[in-house]
Amino acid sequence: MIRTMTLVMCVALGIELGSAQIGAEDTDYRQYAHGISCVKNPVSEKTWLVWSDAYKQGVDDEGNWTHDVYGLKLNLKKPKIKSVKRLIKADEAQEPASASCTDDGNMIVTFEDGNDAGEDELAQRFAIYNSKMKCVKKYPATIALGGHSGHAASTSDHHIVFWSEGWVDGGGVDDLGTGDDVYVTSMDSAGNDMKTVEVAKGDETRDWWPLTAASETKALLVWQRYVDGEDYAELCCTVYDPKKAEIESFSDNSKEHVFSDIKMRYYTYNVCYIKGLKLFALNLTTIDNKGILFLINESGDIVDKIENCEAFVREAAPAVDESNGEKLYYPVNEDEVECFEIGKDHNVSKSVLKVDFRWSECGTAGFADNNGTAWFAALDTAHFKKHKKTLKLVKVGK
Repeated sequence: MIRTMTLVMCVALGIELGSAQIGAEDTDYRQYAHGISCVKNPVSEKTWLVWSDAYKQGVDDEGNWTHDVYGLKLNLKKPKIKSVKRLIKADEAQEPASASCTDDGNMIVTFEDGNDAGEDELAQRFAIYNSKMKCVKKYPATIALGGHSGHAASTSDHHIVFWSEGWVDGGGVDDLGTGDDVYVTSMDSAGNDMKTVEVAKGDETRDWWPLTAASETKALLVWQRYVDGEDYAELCCTVYDPKKAEIESFSDNSKEHVFSDIKMRYYTYNVCYIKGLKLFALNLTTIDNKGILFLINESGDIVDKIENCEAFVREAAPAVDESNGEKLYYPVNEDEVECFEIGKDHNVSKSVLKVDFRWSECGTAGFADNNGTAWFAALDTAHFKKHKKTLKLVKVGK
């Protein structure tokens, strides 16, 4: 599958540039690196960064994206970049990478794959590694031919991959089109006993860019929905039980919640789980560049809504620090971080910090070191331009 950066070819192949800041004639720096996760293994107690990277190549002579999947073991006493390991190597691109871990130490790594997908052009694939980073389910384990944009989360004993299928031309960013339907697939920690459930499928809606986070038992599934003739999207969410392989009903008996009163900027949302509070944190940015943060319980009920936040960065997962209370750090604006301190009664205080870095939209993953300092692993567009390292560690504060 050829991933060229011209508008005509993107439309022809059903590939969206996917950013309000990337025009048809501009470089899409995701061709160099795209998608990053930070995963702490509960068995080995090692923390891994997993991301998709093409390093210097970007696209080949035929216009194909060339990403492989890489991993880096972090030392949380003194985080730095060293000993990068290639996890998946194949033709064309394996991106964007997403990873998570079950309680037995098995880590899933999933991505859309342009290699050997036949007429479907893409497939959602995965591999699974144990606590010693030995592969126990080898690539190219496949969730769905035609699947794309998948994102992983893990409960205590199940892996969950929330993925999209299909493409509809027209609408979306730069009128390049949108995804069509979203599905969820769950499996046991070894990657067996896969079950797939329709989440949003049908002719009346266009749904895509699925994201998910998981508690010990449930997953919150989040995606965007196309609004006909408008330049904004609606955010949708639902709760999934992987043991039952069922979408759960909300308290009003509906199967999904649509934030129809919010005009959301495409792609600028994320979701994480705060274990200490047993709450999901769902953030988004509106088309007028205002941030909103929701706290949601495991039944899918909104317990708090924090408005007037800074503008959250696209494809940026927060750093969650629970060493001294609950703190969430989010990349915001161009070069800032917004910190949310959340009390047990859900009272929230906010502060904004400056960082010596300019955020990209290629992927950012937060983590806290052993001292409770927030860091971000960022895929750095400034380095892409110089054909140097694509991964940068950004420390918050001195």
